Amino acid sequence: MSDLVVITFPNETDGPAALSAMRDAQRGSGLALRDVASVVKDAEGKVHTHNEVSSTTATGAVGGGILGLLLGFVFFPIAGLAIGALAGALIGKSLGHNVDAGLVRDVTNDLTPGTSAVFVLVDGDPAALVGSVRHLEGKVYQTTLDSQLEAQLEEALRSQG
Repeated sequence: MSDLVVITFPNETDGPAALSAMRDAQRGSGLALRDVASVVKDAEGKVHTHNEVSSTTATGAVGGGILGLLLGFVFFPIAGLAIGALAGALIGKSLGHNVDAGLVRDVTNDLTPGTSAVFVLVDGDPAALVGSVRHLEGKVYQTTLDSQLEAQLEEALRSQG
């Protein structure tokens, strides 16, 4: 089961930096990020969203592409590959774990200009997630982590200075 973690940051750079740090922590730690997004509200109030393809969607696209290619040998190989990949990605997205778009919208509306947020669905060892953001200052907006791990995350995000 995936855990949801939403963290807000007091500046525009820490949301994307947190996302990068979480991706780095994923390697060799037992942490698996299923769906991630960062949102930045710049000084003018314009929203910039960076969504990454979830692993289920990517797997669906690859599997659908292979199936499409096999079926395409009978018809048109390139068209079969493209149609299969698209169909596989759509099926993977519908079956997969995704951050709720309504939650992203609500958090984005709560952000003030010059701030950012990161949304993560985590599988595996979420303790690695805590360590990956320890160098950043932020606030836990929402999480489904157990209370002890949530407290550790909040502590890690408190200002060091």
